[in-house]
Amino acid sequence: MKNAVMVIVSALIGVLTLAIVMTVGGRTNRSMEIKSNLPSAVEETVELLANKKYTINDRNAYIADMAEGLTKTLDTDSDIRIEVLKVDKERAMLSVRVTETFEHPNGREGTTECERTVILNKIDEPEPGSYTVRFYVGDVLYKSCAVLEGDLISAPVTPQGVAGWKDENGYLADFSQPVTQDLTYYAY
Repeated sequence: MKNAVMVIVSALIGVLTLAIVMTVGGRTNRSMEIKSNLPSAVEETVELLANKKYTINDRNAYIADMAEGLTKTLDTDSDIRIEVLKVDKERAMLSVRVTETFEHPNGREGTTECERTVILNKIDEPEPGSYTVRFYVGDVLYKSCAVLEGDLISAPVTPQGVAGWKDENGYLADFSQPVTQDLTYYAY
């Protein structure tokens, strides 16, 4: 009888120990999983929404789209709250805090949060300039082409009697350099 009680007590202690280890381990794993995934999910959502044009005036639309994107990205049953911390209309910037509330395996509530600042109106990058490159044989325009800034050009097929091309200053043409301005070459 004494042995049977010892076995039952040992079994109960073992089950309780196992439950405690699973609860603590599960809580830690869940917390770490969410803490590591939330910032990357927020970044990913911000990048996806960067292609759309938002303004400070339609920040509610941005927040709604962000919440929708986050729920898809996180794939979780947690509650997500997005707060607007600061709005800078002059710079078209919006600071948000995303808080995720989840339930640990032991039933306790846990939270993790992430703050990000988003630029809503991207500055349009200037398109590269276009330059004209002209080739003259004597006083006659032999060939003309439009070239984007930074592109390389090659010498056109030289007509009979032409040895090569020189620039406006009389130097031999160097076609290994990118075009950064209008150029004129003369046959020699």
